[in-house]
Amino acid sequence: MEANKPQTVTGSTEYKCPCCGAGIRFGAGEQKMIREYCDNEFELEAVKEFRDAMSRTESREVVWEEPACGEWEEGEQESLRAFTCPSCGGEIMSDENTAATFCPYCESPAVLNGRVSGTIKPDGVIPFKKTKEEAKAALLKMCKNKFLLPKDFASEQRLEKITGMYVPFWLYDCEGDLDGTYRATRVKRWSDSSYNYTKTDHYLLSRKASASFKGIPLDASSKADNAVMESIEPFGYDAMVDFDTAYLSGYLADKYDVEAKLGEARIKERVDKSMDELLKPTFSSFTSVIPNAKQIKADHGKTSYVLLPVWMLHTKYKDKTYIYAMNGQTGKITGTLPICKSKAIAFFAGITGVISVVLTAAQLLFA
Repeated sequence: MEANKPQTVTGSTEYKCPCCGAGIRFGAGEQKMIREYCDNEFELEAVKEFRDAMSRTESREVVWEEPACGEWEEGEQESLRAFTCPSCGGEIMSDENTAATFCPYCESPAVLNGRVSGTIKPDGVIPFKKTKEEAKAALLKMCKNKFLLPKDFASEQRLEKITGMYVPFWLYDCEGDLDGTYRATRVKRWSDSSYNYTKTDHYLLSRKASASFKGIPLDASSKADNAVMESIEPFGYDAMVDFDTAYLSGYLADKYDVEAKLGEARIKERVDKSMDELLKPTFSSFTSVIPNAKQIKADHGKTSYVLLPVWMLHTKYKDKTYIYAMNGQTGKITGTLPICKSKAIAFFAGITGVISVVLTAAQLLFA
């Protein structure tokens, strides 16, 4: 036998204190599980339940159906044109009467005209409701009173590059079930003339919840920024209609290049987060709540492929790209704005000057 080699003893079970995590023993006199150092006593069944809960591991099982997209009708694809940007590789589509004069992702003026191929027909589309003029006005409002914004950033020439684009999305439907345990505390503080007291009660909470999720969106384009697309949600699916190439008239449409199954991990995260939000009101009476173990199952997963309306502006300023996006249905906006370095230097120099004057005046006053 090797020296100091750990030995495995089969059939042994160690019980730990739910409060401090140290080992506890069975008290013959008390007929309870006792932890001497933290002065706690527990019923044997409660300790067994705690042990079982602690040994539970997180499990996520999702079985998604393959997207059941429709077939292109005769002549539909022939009425579409495809444009490929040689700079960033972006692939966009439009109807035969709409030309792409620049890439909406990198502003490259060179796009290659071709035929649409290798794409599935969308299940549905939400038509644009907000106009280009409304998108331009919203960006101007965002830029208003921004003292450090470069003077020419919101020029008419730049605003004209705001593009109406149908962004490809996968929509995920599923039934979610959560079975979890949480370690919680409830803290009470009081004092008397001699001491301050703190009492902390520890709890092991059990929670179960079920929810139906319909239309969890995830953009299906690698060129689209996930955070930007999520920030302009939600879209109103009640306005969804069957796809028709007529809706592309006057707009561009991105071509999906992310398979539905590649977005499942992100969807699981969103389901998990939504289930936590669902349970949050049940924790309001506790001081702290920490997840111990969760089992989340999402069954009957179904995906569909749709096009959603977005007004977009990817623009460069001083070799840095800035993104502006507006939900083409609701008008919800997001975006990043540049800062003029010379204005920033002047602004902070002015603040420093004012502080210096104030300090000098204070020194003279109290000298």
